[in-house]
Amino acid sequence: MMKVFKYVAAVLTVTLAFSCEEFLNTPPESQLSLEGFWQTQSDAELGVAAIYDAAQKAFEQAYWYWGEFRGDNYIVNDRPSNDVQNTISNTLVNTTFGSDWSDLYVAIAHANIAIERIPDIADFSSKNDLLAQAHALRALLYFYAVRIWGDVPNVQAILTDLSGEVNKPRSNSDEVFDQIILPDLSTAESLIKTNRSQNLFSKGGVLALKAHVFGWPGNHQNYGTVRDAITELESLGYALETSENGWTNLFRGNGSSDEVVFWLAWNFAEDGNNGGHAQFAGFTPNIVPPETLEEKWQTAIPGDFRIPVSATFDVEIENVNEFPFLRIMSKFLGAFTDRDSQVAASEATDKDIPFFRLSGLLLLKAEAENYLNNGTAALELVNRIRTARGLPTLTEGVDVNSGDQTAMRDLILDERQFELLGEGHRFWDLVRNGVAVEVMSKVMDITGTVANGLDQESKVLWPIHQNVLNRNPNIDQNEGY
Repeated sequence: MMKVFKYVAAVLTVTLAFSCEEFLNTPPESQLSLEGFWQTQSDAELGVAAIYDAAQKAFEQAYWYWGEFRGDNYIVNDRPSNDVQNTISNTLVNTTFGSDWSDLYVAIAHANIAIERIPDIADFSSKNDLLAQAHALRALLYFYAVRIWGDVPNVQAILTDLSGEVNKPRSNSDEVFDQIILPDLSTAESLIKTNRSQNLFSKGGVLALKAHVFGWPGNHQNYGTVRDAITELESLGYALETSENGWTNLFRGNGSSDEVVFWLAWNFAEDGNNGGHAQFAGFTPNIVPPETLEEKWQTAIPGDFRIPVSATFDVEIENVNEFPFLRIMSKFLGAFTDRDSQVAASEATDKDIPFFRLSGLLLLKAEAENYLNNGTAALELVNRIRTARGLPTLTEGVDVNSGDQTAMRDLILDERQFELLGEGHRFWDLVRNGVAVEVMSKVMDITGTVANGLDQESKVLWPIHQNVLNRNPNIDQNEGY
């Protein structure tokens, strides 16, 4: 089935090649919308599959550059690429990998077509579910766009030469939330019928995205909505893994789990070898977890089994000349001691992209409860995760009635850092809570020297790639770049 999806995605992408060649400058609508195609249930299924396929392309590597590498989970090793060096040290430039939004807009264009064409197809049983997935995917794509670049072009229609959409300027991010992200979420929530699906947007996935959207700073932010969305999600049958093996196997394979809410499918044979988790296990690992993370984690939760599973801090090197790395990211791949035991590229990339799982959402709910002045409820949620992992709960030394939201905020941030290491959330957590500059400006490099360029709020956003600026004269660069 995936090969069929790939075929139709390739057919549709031929008409969307503009995003790689000329931003928002497209062929006639008859080519884009493939007249004669959007007629049947099968057409709708393939059209939505094309959105997922385009989303895979957009997120295959950039997912971790955007949400993971800019945080304090890693420092560079002795031989990093320029892109990795610039991202981890937060010294981004307008040619750094991840700064080009073209692939996101290719996926958005696919979603726009599906959203416009599916309603015209004769009714069939899964029609509303497919349309809901298209809306949810577009909301997800735009949510990433505004978090990465702030103001972005507001493109919702199928593009034509005469549509007035060519070379659109950037729209205010609040407008993008109000006109696209929030309405798409509302529509998806009203239409979705499937409660749970690991690799497709379901009601659970829509509620998870809704919680993250309403937790993000802006005029729309509403912690009550965050809490309520996750409470509703909890009623759908999701469950935390309650054993070390169960938790570990979440990441060492692509098996199903009641803890997974939505992970974007990734398969080496179908999707190639440039994405997935390969960036954590390149032939020469160029990112490593810092010793300060181990010290912080061991101090907070001594003996936590998640520490050696997630990040191996003392590799037993077998051949120092071939593999001189004392620390490696091991959550998805396991530990390896030399090049002979290093995981193969096919295994490294044969892991789903981990957008939402229950533990992260419960900790997000704890964050919302804290900001709603419900410290007791927030602590109970943190302890719910700890209990599932077989770890000591927090009782002494935590005054939930003190009204100190900052202390509870930091505790929850730490819990999220430990539980979600390597899953693309850390940088967004810091930004969402307004502490990105505070935390990152203190990060030290491998020599123990403060070396991070995130020392002002204007650098939280990414620069816009020079290729985008060259293609569209109506796009202006972000401040600071």
